[in-house]
Parts: sequence; structure tokens; C-alpha cells
Amino acid sequence: MRKLTLLLILTLFLAACSQDKTSTMSYDEIKKIMIDSLQTEDGKKALRQLLEEPSFRELLILEHDEVKKATEETLLSKEAEDFWKKTFEDPKFKETVAKSMQKQQQDIMKELMKDPTYQKDLESFFGQPDMQKQMETILKSSTLRKQMEEVVKETIESPLMQAKWLELIKKSGESTSSESGNKKEASADGGGSSDNEKKQSGQ
Repeated sequence: MRKLTLLLILTLFLAACSQDKTSTMSYDEIKKIMIDSLQTEDGKKALRQLLEEPSFRELLILEHDEVKKATEETLLSKEAEDFWKKTFEDPKFKETVAKSMQKQQQDIMKELMKDPTYQKDLESFFGQPDMQKQMETILKSSTLRKQMEEVVKETIESPLMQAKWLELIKKSGESTSSESGNKKEASADGGGSSDNEKKQSGQ
């Protein structure tokens, strides 16, 4: 806050040099004068000199440490911990956070899956005997089967999948009808040739 106070004093001083009636001015007028003053060459020069001043830099560093300390104390306090616990218990908040991080998580997973080291780590992790036993237990559990059934049901009932199923059925029907038509033509050609052979043998 001391940094802002010094800047305010500086800009007010510059504004006072150009105006004699600052005491009767409104907030917007003073704000405009401050902005205009900082945009002048004299204002920029004075600001640069202030930033180059060692004592002012010490104030900036001190304030930075104070802000950092205050932030850490706030975020790591018991009240903050309780607040974040309650916040993350809210389904809507969790959904919002998950959606906001979904793209980043997908990009990270794609990059990781391309990494040979990560692939080896996965293989060694899932290749452990204890992990394999846990996976077998999970796969045999009724809870997982129920979840898989729900996933399959939702997938089958989704409009997108239904449209794809209809398209596949339609294509399959077209290919079947074309194959049966070719077989009929082939049998007709075969029957005609056998009749001709019989006539020739009778002669």
C-alpha cells in the first residue's frame, strides 16, 4: 500500500503544478489529471526515477513478501481449508472445475501416452502381481459389472449411436440384397445352360 501512496503523492504533485484548484475538483477530474500527468514526458521521467530509487525498490520487495505471507496464511489457514472442502463437496462446482480442466487433462494424457518412459512405467505398474490381483478383483466385482451395463445401455440408447446402428443395418441390408440378386442371376444362367445341353444331347 505504501507503493500506491507514493505514486498517488507523485501524481498529485504533478497535477498541482498544472492546476491551482485541485481541492475543488471531483474524483473523475483528479483521476483524469493523474492519468494525463503520467502520460507526459515529465510524468514518465519522474516515474522511472522513482522505480530506480533503491529505497523504493526495497519497499516493493517488502510489500511483495508481505503480500506473499498474507496470501499463504489465508490459503493455508483452517478457515480456508474448511471453505475449500465445502466448496469441492458441491457437485456443480466439481463439474465446473472438471469441465474447465478437461481439455488440459486430455492434452496431458495424449502427450504422456506418446512418452516411451511413461509407457514403460505403466507396463511395470500394471505388471506387478499385487496390481494384477487387484485388477482381477475389480473386474469380477458386481459393482463394476453394473457400471459397465449402465455404460453399455447409455451408449446403445444415445441418439448418435442409434443413428450409426441404423446406418450399419441399412448398409448390411443393401449388401445382402445385392448378393442375393447376384445369386439368382447366376442360378438362372446355370439353368439356361443345362436346358441347352439337354436339347443338344436329345438331337
